Amino acid sequence: MKIRNKIIKSISCYVALCAVISSGKVLASDESWFEEIDFSYNGFVRAESAVSTSGVENPNNQGGNTFNDQTISRQAYLPPALNPTSAPLNGLLGSGAPGAWGTTPLPFSDTIRRGDFIKDTDNDFNYTVLRAEVEFTAAITYELRFIARIRAMFDPEIYDSFDANDVANFQGGIQGGPGVSGKLYEGTPSYFDYVADQGGNPNPLEWAGSNYQIYFPTFLFEYASGDLALRLGNQQIAWGQAIFFRVFDTPNGLDLRRHSLLDRGLEEFSDKRVPMLSLRATYQVSNNVLADGYIGRFQPTVFGNPNTPYNIIPTQFNIADTYESGNYDEKLSAGFRLKGDYGQWGWQASYVSKYGTEGTFAWRKSGINKPLSGDIGNLINNAYDSKAENCAVYDPAACRLYSDSGEALANSPFSASPGGVYTADEWFKYAAEARLDAIGGLNAAIEEFDGSTDIYASSNADVGQSVAQLNTFFMAAGGSLRGTLERRYHREDDFAVGVSYVNESENNFLNQLIFNVEVQYTPNRSYTSPTLSQQAIEDDEYTVALVVDKWHRFFKELPGTYLVFQALTKNKSDLVGRHLSGYGRVGLEGLSDGDTSTVKNEKKGNANYIVFGFLQPTDNKIFEIELATLVDLDGGILFQPGIRWNPGKGLTVEAFYNHIDGSLWGDNPNSNVISSLDFADEASLRVTYQF
Repeated sequence: MKIRNKIIKSISCYVALCAVISSGKVLASDESWFEEIDFSYNGFVRAESAVSTSGVENPNNQGGNTFNDQTISRQAYLPPALNPTSAPLNGLLGSGAPGAWGTTPLPFSDTIRRGDFIKDTDNDFNYTVLRAEVEFTAAITYELRFIARIRAMFDPEIYDSFDANDVANFQGGIQGGPGVSGKLYEGTPSYFDYVADQGGNPNPLEWAGSNYQIYFPTFLFEYASGDLALRLGNQQIAWGQAIFFRVFDTPNGLDLRRHSLLDRGLEEFSDKRVPMLSLRATYQVSNNVLADGYIGRFQPTVFGNPNTPYNIIPTQFNIADTYESGNYDEKLSAGFRLKGDYGQWGWQASYVSKYGTEGTFAWRKSGINKPLSGDIGNLINNAYDSKAENCAVYDPAACRLYSDSGEALANSPFSASPGGVYTADEWFKYAAEARLDAIGGLNAAIEEFDGSTDIYASSNADVGQSVAQLNTFFMAAGGSLRGTLERRYHREDDFAVGVSYVNESENNFLNQLIFNVEVQYTPNRSYTSPTLSQQAIEDDEYTVALVVDKWHRFFKELPGTYLVFQALTKNKSDLVGRHLSGYGRVGLEGLSDGDTSTVKNEKKGNANYIVFGFLQPTDNKIFEIELATLVDLDGGILFQPGIRWNPGKGLTVEAFYNHIDGSLWGDNPNSNVISSLDFADEASLRVTYQF
């Protein structure tokens, strides 16, 4: 912490010095040193807030879990491997293969209310941040410049949030486990920390804590001579300008820790791209053709942390980010783009070789040694202890690999800890909403880990067997089981081509319409399996986008209106990279008697989206009215109207509203991407002072 404070103070002094220099207030003794350098700076301070208008807490967080206020019944069953009518028990009870779960009920049942362990949260604000940003430029020579932009965020933490210390007396409390950051799971939420599995911060030139973030989106030297320009340092590479869509805009990941994707839509991703240490070169090949290329250190997308307002990963699971242990911090991303303009026509083509910035998620050993407990847990523990050790031929019904059930669980993806999944109902519902396969996911967690099978877990063929096994082990754990996942990254090659056309017409509205068609193709792209299997899905994906925009003057009394229309189709994944095979699933409440699968309306065909936006300044440009909409054609909409007030003297006031509806039409909200943010209806206000 002392080192971090010194760094922060040094940066603050550096920025202050730049401000003094640029204002001309330099001591005489320093004038000779700086007289050949031209300094300039600009910046702003901004207060940002978002007030919830839905009255709904984020269901991915502990305090907003939809089962907190529900009482659910649970029934325990004898594990098939311990069933004397169908399986051997240490060779004493005959022979035969283990039967199905749910065959032999035990005299143990209960009802459980998740809220008896986890308290609900109640928040009026989704987002409150004070931001400051300064950009400093030093023109060292006519051809060489140094550019630095520093951004600082502070969150006063006025939220009603989950505290893991409140459940420390249940099941031994919540533990991160090997490779999982304790600061993200074992206390109060951290709004800005990004921690990999070896404890490091993957983002260079960033210093973050639970309620602050200071980093350099830009810190580079720029050399420009003739047709060649070089930029070396920390930087963002913006190859795309579409709203919500990213076709050419592939070099950088996105930082979703702050306001997720719910900032002002017409700003595109200017505030979200994760900066990368890189070398970028542009060369004007001819009057019509520009070449643009880069090579840099791979930087992944940063997701919101557990129990923060816009977290999208259910907090019943611990996540280990393998960015460091997988040596991804040593990997490079590289790409180039050619862009040409010939009158009304234009074209561009790009190739990027990188690791996918979203990564994939898969089951991982928890590494947390906590034995089963209670009557059911002790029954399984006693049976487990009676199994033979060091068998010449391993039989999970008669032999054991570990000393006790706690060690076996440590070698499975689960731990007997609070704040996990408490009932089969919760398991099935959250799997569907996360676009995962509830039955396949349970089977993968069993089949791919010997600790799971060693403690009598076995594969399930249908819903009934899965429910019986899940509720049995939740009860045996003393309440709930927490899962553990790991995030991995995979090399991919992105190819993209695009063509543009500026229409000329005697019709005033059609004249100067700009049409852009962009196509991206990625062979063998890796995706998270809906079963969370350690074997990721590999598929060839294409993305096709149409963008039409222009400035058009509808009224003589008003400045021109900016209009944009976009359409996009993807054949394998949604806008955030989830494979479409996980779409269309339902929880237990959506199943009828006799159903054996949780897939009810599995998504057919592509994911399809349209966007419309406009910006209309008033006659004196003091006010600007705008709209941005994103529609998922499977039944979801993000509708964002807004207004900006520019009273002058560097002050700007912006207000916009995010209306999100993931159930606008269609039978299943889990068939569209918008429903994942359905809780986040909000009114946002930003007050900015520029200097």
